[in-house]
Amino acid sequence: MTRWLVLAGVVVLAVLLLLTCVEKVPLDRVGVITNNFGGGVAEQDQLAGYVWIWPGMQTLSLWDPTVQVIHLERTARGDTRVNIRGKDQYTTQLDMTVIFRIHREPESDRTLAWRVARTLGSMEKLRDITLSTSNKVIWEVMSDLATEEFYATEKRDQHANRAKDTLQRTLLENGVQVEVLDVLVRKIDYDHSFEARLLEKQLLEQDQLLQTSLAKAEVEKQVTEKIQKETEATVKRITEERQKAIKTLLAEKEKQLRQIEGDTGLYTTEISSGAARYLKEKTAEGNLLLDQGRATGEEAINAAYRQAGGEYLLGKKMIENLEFGTIEINTNLWNPFDIEETLRKILGRAADLGGTPAAKPGK
Repeated sequence: MTRWLVLAGVVVLAVLLLLTCVEKVPLDRVGVITNNFGGGVAEQDQLAGYVWIWPGMQTLSLWDPTVQVIHLERTARGDTRVNIRGKDQYTTQLDMTVIFRIHREPESDRTLAWRVARTLGSMEKLRDITLSTSNKVIWEVMSDLATEEFYATEKRDQHANRAKDTLQRTLLENGVQVEVLDVLVRKIDYDHSFEARLLEKQLLEQDQLLQTSLAKAEVEKQVTEKIQKETEATVKRITEERQKAIKTLLAEKEKQLRQIEGDTGLYTTEISSGAARYLKEKTAEGNLLLDQGRATGEEAINAAYRQAGGEYLLGKKMIENLEFGTIEINTNLWNPFDIEETLRKILGRAADLGGTPAAKPGK
């Protein structure tokens, strides 16, 4: 029985030790162990997981190794904006943002929260001192700007970068091992009197710009009208020259056409005259040949009639072609049955069969 009681006591003691001596480091945190009875802060960050801590003798503090953001602004809890009184004596209020993180080892990229813990002791103190230091540094750097210069983006960003470098140097000098990643100007509230004066100035500048633009527009209008007149004159001159050139060209073409027509008419006249002359010559030659042919034919016919029997044939044709009216024969003068005598009386010498015919056949 006693043995079981001892065993139960050991189990209870072990559970109590686990509950009191083991602490958990979350995934988004690192732990730093501080030895309360000598030794100070352990020079090593405890990563996420369970860590053995001797109650009363050691303390575990949690640190956020991720990127931290601090806003210098007006909220329900207070106003942390940076109030800048510029060289022109106007007050400008800046809403700023400071981005930083706990310093890391360059080689391993492991956090060095234990170094911050030596100086500040907790994450809340780190944020508080970073906030106060940022407000002071930003005020010192931005005070160099006049109120109007805050409108110049390039110049404003240059001063924000100066504030970042100055803040980094100041924190390291104070033993705060953090990396300042950026300092941003989020919002600018200008002095009301300055805004009224600025609005008046802008209206004046806009009016001057308007008047300048109107003057330039008038000049441009005059230039445009001059160009338009010159263009119209040029177009008119070109049109007149073109019409003149067209008329000259038409006259030249008309002259050339008439010359061509004249040459063509002369050539046609010459051709027609030559053709008429040629036709006349050829007609005369044809008539001559025709007459010669006729003469040759008649000569051949006469030669044929002069051959043996030709005279009889000629006489027969002559008799066949004769037309007589009423013939009265006086039988007291010749015997009508004497054919030769009768023919001689009718035809005269042509009836003489031994003589030359008095006429050609068909005559």
